[in-house]
Amino acid sequence: MPPMSESVISLRESKTSPVGTRFLAICSVGEVSTKPTKNGSSYFEFIIADASDDMKVRVFADSPIKPVLTTLKSGTPVRIGGVVGEFNGRPELKPDVLTPLTDAEKSDPAIMGRLTPVSQFDPVKMREDLMAIVSRIPHAALRATVESVFAEHGERFCESVAAMGMHHAYRHGLLEHTLRMARCAEALLPLYPRVDVALTLAGTILHDIGKIQEYTRLEAGMSRAGFTRAGNLHGHLVLGAFIVREHAAKVGLDVSLRERLEHILLSHHTMREYGACQTPSTPEAVFVARLDDMDAKLSAIEEELRKAPQGLEFTPLRAIDGQLLLTPPKTR
Repeated sequence: MPPMSESVISLRESKTSPVGTRFLAICSVGEVSTKPTKNGSSYFEFIIADASDDMKVRVFADSPIKPVLTTLKSGTPVRIGGVVGEFNGRPELKPDVLTPLTDAEKSDPAIMGRLTPVSQFDPVKMREDLMAIVSRIPHAALRATVESVFAEHGERFCESVAAMGMHHAYRHGLLEHTLRMARCAEALLPLYPRVDVALTLAGTILHDIGKIQEYTRLEAGMSRAGFTRAGNLHGHLVLGAFIVREHAAKVGLDVSLRERLEHILLSHHTMREYGACQTPSTPEAVFVARLDDMDAKLSAIEEELRKAPQGLEFTPLRAIDGQLLLTPPKTR
């Protein structure tokens, strides 16, 4: 097997290369499924992913990579090469080389780092900024509850993903998402004097704390996290409420405030059909739920705008349940 070379490029670079260009990328392979063609035969479909992007790939019966593809387990890191093509106006990679990485390559941090997406922001600075906001929570027991949670779970929180695909699905994503929401909360709360500042800041910072137990760690070489047993059985809203209850009791938070704080976590998905245990029933819960929805959607949009190939006007986006307009407004 030839050694890794400078010709290896990211999936995002591959997608933006001209049609007919040869590509070589290091990716992980998702679960392979069989799909029917219009003429009654079948083809294979799977997702490849690296730190920059993911992409659906189709492989037909006459492909030279079929024998290797059918032996791979989901998550296998591979070298994949071929030609950049186009399908329905969108880039499509047509692979003709597929080789699992060797054990030596899988132990190389530089190679495996190509697979694992990471926040573009400095996690140390983000953590400092978030802890500064925690220190400004104006109620001592609510502040102590948040501090107690972070004293036990801070390291895991700061490295965790915020999702498996919708938004902030990368290392330090949960920290990035929470910090942006907390900054928004501090900016907007002066406009809404009937929304309690201390409860809202505590709820904003802890709203997704259950994700540290819902998702697996995103280790080097992994392109996305998975669900834990607790994540499958309970979900992060309930897991977060468990964590809050434990630490609220530890610091002696008043039961009525603990109840309101738990309600923020349990209701922040807004509706039961979106996974909420209850609809938001307090000003603070409504505030946090709407901030969460806004940041999740805008972050998904930002990611799609970064990934979109040039010349494409619209692209479907699940976060907005519709088509996203990709061309920017001409205001500059």
